[in-house]
Amino acid sequence: MNTVDWFLVFLLAFCALLAGLFRRLSGFGGAMVMAPILIGFFPLVFVIPIVMCLELLGGIWLAKNWRVEKGDRPRVFRILIASALTLPIGIYLGQQIDPQYLKIITSVAVFCFSLYLLLQPHIRLTLSTPKDHLIGSGAGFLLGSCGFGGPIVALYLSASTLDYRHIRAILSLVVSGLALLGIVFSIMFNDSLSWLPWLGVGFPAFTLGFIFASYIDKMGFVTESRLRRFSIYFLLVNALINLFISMLLLTKQMTLPTL
Repeated sequence: MNTVDWFLVFLLAFCALLAGLFRRLSGFGGAMVMAPILIGFFPLVFVIPIVMCLELLGGIWLAKNWRVEKGDRPRVFRILIASALTLPIGIYLGQQIDPQYLKIITSVAVFCFSLYLLLQPHIRLTLSTPKDHLIGSGAGFLLGSCGFGGPIVALYLSASTLDYRHIRAILSLVVSGLALLGIVFSIMFNDSLSWLPWLGVGFPAFTLGFIFASYIDKMGFVTESRLRRFSIYFLLVNALINLFISMLLLTKQMTLPTL
């Protein structure tokens, strides 16, 4: 391996470790941690399947504890079907944009989502079939163009009158479904499976982060409210750092290795 390869291996391992830790402790998708950092270093058709494979792994581990009620399943299917229609459009448009501009867009999206969670405005929505389709379409497009689609679904469900148990179960299944769709469509857009070996780096690091987070959670070192607030602050800082780096790269004041 040359210097560029080792840098990318370290970057992916670091991102996957954080994503595993983040996913287990806060319940947020690890994609929001990984995608904004990896975009610009890896092609978009690499970022989506790598991140989604790890997201799917986290969803499988958490599925046994978070089961979707029978009455909520049609909503999950509506969201996923709508997202499947717009996801390929998002991938196509994402490939036409300069990676650093795409990195800025994803960082701004993460920042806005985190700020919303921090401020917690009292907005209430009534869930409906048309809204499910609209949110699903937005999630698919966001996943295809930015590498993650869960936040828009999380905002939609959080603004509803559903209790937290239902929201968490629906969101977990939707994120897992989006991850699977992201993998399938990325493979369709990229005939090569050259991204696959990178999972040899991502899976162990993600697993390590997940296990470490489980230990922290079991020992009760930090309260749930503090974990949630820490997670939000981490996302905010992460988004700002990515924005700063992208600005430096766009103005040619900084260069970094890419795949």
